[in-house]
Amino acid sequence: MNKNLPSDVFEPIDQASRLATHWTSSAGLKLICAAIGTPIFIYSAEQIVRNARRVKDAAAAAGLAKRVSLYVPFFPNANPHVLAPLREEGIGILVQMPNEHDILVGHGFRDFIVSPGHVSNEEIAFWGAKQYRTFLASLDEVEFALREKAETISVRVDSLGCDKPGIKVGQLASLATMLKQYGRTLECFEVYCGSGNSLAGMVGIVKQIFQIYLDHFPDAQSINFAGGHGFDYEKWGEEEKHFDWRSYFESIAELATGMGIPERVRFLFEPARDILADAGVLITEIKRDVITNPNGSILVTDGTRMLMPSAQLRNRPHNTVFLDRNFNEIWDESFSRACKIRGRTILRNDYILPGEALVPRAVCRGDHLMIMDVGAYCATQHMEFLNVPPAGEVLVDVNGTAHLITEPGRQLDKWRNLLVEPRAILSAPPQADPESHQAKTY
Repeated sequence: MNKNLPSDVFEPIDQASRLATHWTSSAGLKLICAAIGTPIFIYSAEQIVRNARRVKDAAAAAGLAKRVSLYVPFFPNANPHVLAPLREEGIGILVQMPNEHDILVGHGFRDFIVSPGHVSNEEIAFWGAKQYRTFLASLDEVEFALREKAETISVRVDSLGCDKPGIKVGQLASLATMLKQYGRTLECFEVYCGSGNSLAGMVGIVKQIFQIYLDHFPDAQSINFAGGHGFDYEKWGEEEKHFDWRSYFESIAELATGMGIPERVRFLFEPARDILADAGVLITEIKRDVITNPNGSILVTDGTRMLMPSAQLRNRPHNTVFLDRNFNEIWDESFSRACKIRGRTILRNDYILPGEALVPRAVCRGDHLMIMDVGAYCATQHMEFLNVPPAGEVLVDVNGTAHLITEPGRQLDKWRNLLVEPRAILSAPPQADPESHQAKTY
């Protein structure tokens, strides 16, 4: 497990059972890596469905099933094949730009809400013609939509008073006055809640949002509780790492009744990390035995920081697992050493994870490193820097069949090669002839 924070932060894990109960145990990692190579992002459709149903079941248990709608943001993963299982679960997609909408429509998605930044009049008209809830982020944008007689009006409220696009709390009275002058009401208002909040913090925000409804927009048809749901990267167990949706929805139901929110008002939620994060892993191959120098120990991989900038940006302590050449876990914490996990480029700070990881001394060249919980904000943030080709992506469907959904970048290719249709991985190809045409493509 990753050791970039003090060891007592991490919970003790029973090594014998932790992978046995994880979705990767039946994903065919050896076959996938032999067929596609590394580095490779691998996702589980089954885990995505499990996570989605956890949220839906929690809403139903709180008596909110008919009032709650879920919209997973596209940009945290941005692969329509990965998000495809959500269609069958009745979950919509949040988009922020027209090109995202076009990609998703081409892959069969139809249920959208739109949460852009500050946008042009032309883009407001584009979304207005689609008749999706579009959360406008300034009084000027709202006034344009009103003048153009948009069918519905929705807004994004920045309750944190930060630099994110959004109408500030101090402007809400002016917004209410503007709507009254045009004889209009809000369809929906979205409140940005930040990210990684605790349950208590999220419940406190609910109170603020309901008060905004009562004070300014009592005729609104729906409220969008945007983001903020925490996910604990330091935990291993599924129940421990995920947000407590059951308690959250129970609190919302109780507050809605206590504060007099009409039952006609629907509630929208945008779970992203909680549904996507633990549905993905990144596997890299270890290219040298551990290197030790006066600055410490380094484990060299064929990965790169460019595959996971979010880990370094937020100092996220992703758990790590070391696998031998047969993809059996290598585990010996009592006989391990702390190493920085090095990427493949010359960049001084090309370390895939912040801090260090405990690396068993048995780990050597040809083994593999599996980084956990990378399904959100990792592959989609890959930077084409220092000519590093993007990694391939594989989705394991609910029946256990692995499909290539993004081809790995080739030697002269730095772009994400999203396949139109997933391609089943049924066997590993023969080893490439070093004299082959592909090997000579430079």
